[in-house]
Amino acid sequence: MMLRVTLFLAMTLLALPQFADAGLRHRCCRHHCMPAACAPCSTSGCDSCGESAPTMVEKTIMVPTTVMETRTVTKTVCKPETRTETYKVCKCVPETSYVTKEYTVTVPTWETKMVEYTVCKPVYETKTGTKTVMVPSWETKVVDYTVCKPVYETKTGTKTVMVPSWETKVVDYTVCKPVYETKTGTKTVMVPSFETKTVDYTVCKPVWETKTKTCTVMVPTTETRTGTKTVCKMVTEAVTKTRCVDRGCWQTKTSTDCCGCPTTCRVWVSNVVQEEYTCNVCKPVTEQVEYTYNVCVMKPEERTSTYKVCTMVPETMTKEVKVPICVPETREYTYQVCHMVNETKQKEVKVQVCTPETREYTYQVCHMVNETQQKEVKVKVCKPETHEYTYQVCHMVPETKTKEVKHLVCTTETRTKEVPVTTYKKVYEDKERTYTVMVPETVTEEVQVPVCKMVPKTVMVPACGGCSAPCTSCGG
Repeated sequence: MMLRVTLFLAMTLLALPQFADAGLRHRCCRHHCMPAACAPCSTSGCDSCGESAPTMVEKTIMVPTTVMETRTVTKTVCKPETRTETYKVCKCVPETSYVTKEYTVTVPTWETKMVEYTVCKPVYETKTGTKTVMVPSWETKVVDYTVCKPVYETKTGTKTVMVPSWETKVVDYTVCKPVYETKTGTKTVMVPSFETKTVDYTVCKPVWETKTKTCTVMVPTTETRTGTKTVCKMVTEAVTKTRCVDRGCWQTKTSTDCCGCPTTCRVWVSNVVQEEYTCNVCKPVTEQVEYTYNVCVMKPEERTSTYKVCTMVPETMTKEVKVPICVPETREYTYQVCHMVNETKQKEVKVQVCTPETREYTYQVCHMVNETQQKEVKVKVCKPETHEYTYQVCHMVPETKTKEVKHLVCTTETRTKEVPVTTYKKVYEDKERTYTVMVPETVTEEVQVPVCKMVPKTVMVPACGGCSAPCTSCGG
């Protein structure tokens, strides 16, 4: 609002000198100096009416002017400040001391003695027995299982809600009310009119010329060429190889044990023989094969083409042009001067107020309830089945033997040694450190502020009753 008022006052001030000059230039065209029968007023109108020149009087008017004023403003500025603080640092200082400590050492010594030991010699016996084998089969059974089923329960609760409401308040505010004053003045207006003139102008006229040019064009042609490529083929070939085969057999051997009892057992006697056998092997064989392929070859060819060239030829022509001309004309106009008057008004403003209100609401609670269900399951069932099999039984026959054995005998011995013991003592040391703190400080600063002030201005205006004698030559 203040911006619009300032712009309006600035435009009014710019127009005031023009209105004053127009009034001075055309002071003779007053209603008491020029009757209706007179011609348009000129600069010598009052002289023809027998009047004297008007008397100029100084008038003081108040003109709004924007002035930059220096005002003091207080603001808070944070300045860095370096501070020092002391803190303690704990250091652990090691102290070593030696302590005499007794310890027991086991000293090993080797001794030789004769030891009797029993050796179990294995004797194998073949027997026939029966065994029960569990043969698996599938059966369908009905199995009970538990499922957790959700059950929802509806409950009611209360909650506090802030309900907005509107209240009406009466507020005073100041409005700058414009008051307009109507004034009359004269001004010279440039009235546009058109005049016809003959003008020469130059036009570029196109002239087309046909020309011929020869150019070389690369024409694609297809050629058939022959090449050689390597093809790999798999050929089957019979190869003789050597392998080792065990052609041994089972033999029955009879031996006498330590008790003098004859023992019969079957022993596998191996006979490794090298045999040759024939097998088919696929070997890759490369072969050169001829093939044909097409190649695109670009061959040059001369061709003749015709094209047009445009040449612009200047040509002078004449045309009639209407030229705008401004003719001065004096006109009378009415303008308004605006004065801003402060006026206090009241208005009703709606203000939102939140009021707490307790409301009921419903919500659901989920409980998990166990429910037993049934399903068919395939179960693997093993059924017993009797089979006959042959196995060997080993009987271990004990046999006593003698041997020399070195055994280790450990003797305890007490010894003394000095052991270093390290203890750590806490030592506190004071240290200083520097840190920066932003300290708020109030600073006064001078600022240039634009202020609108009413400045008095002296203007020369004609006094009232400037043309005192009546017009006689104008038919009045």
